[in-house]
Amino acid sequence: MKKRNLKSNNKGFTLVELIVVLVILAILAAILVPALLGYIDSARNKQTLLNARSAMTAAQAEMSAIYGTRNPDPNNIVSANHAKNLSATADFANLSPKVKEFEVGCESMSIPDGATKSEMHKAFTINYVHYQDERVEVWYVDGEWLDTKPTEGIPDAPYDIVTEGKVKGETSN
Repeated sequence: MKKRNLKSNNKGFTLVELIVVLVILAILAAILVPALLGYIDSARNKQTLLNARSAMTAAQAEMSAIYGTRNPDPNNIVSANHAKNLSATADFANLSPKVKEFEVGCESMSIPDGATKSEMHKAFTINYVHYQDERVEVWYVDGEWLDTKPTEGIPDAPYDIVTEGKVKGETSN
């Protein structure tokens, strides 16, 4: 009979035991949540950088296409067709978060009369990118990605491809 009474008295947890478990869980959550949020922010920043690199590659491909034409003019990249091609190649429409600003620049923004091949090449090689989406803004200057606006290396008049989410040459529906 004693064994039966002991079994019937041990039916569950006491209130103190439950409170101790809840306190331990709260402490663990307080430690882990900030760390996890930091990883999430870091992943978002890396995604923006990948999007920016993809857009830069698309812009360089478009500049190479222009360079291959009969009368190459680096200023053609801002024409409606080239801006739309660049937008499609970089897949701006499906990027998340949406692109707010995208501009590129070259070491030489124009081709001087009687330019040599290397001078022409400079006018079609992108060495500056400013990319901004809804969360993060990054710059690419002379081979280096930066998270703060550089003080030098920005062309006087970079080619503005996207302003406030609208690709050059797009019409509103």
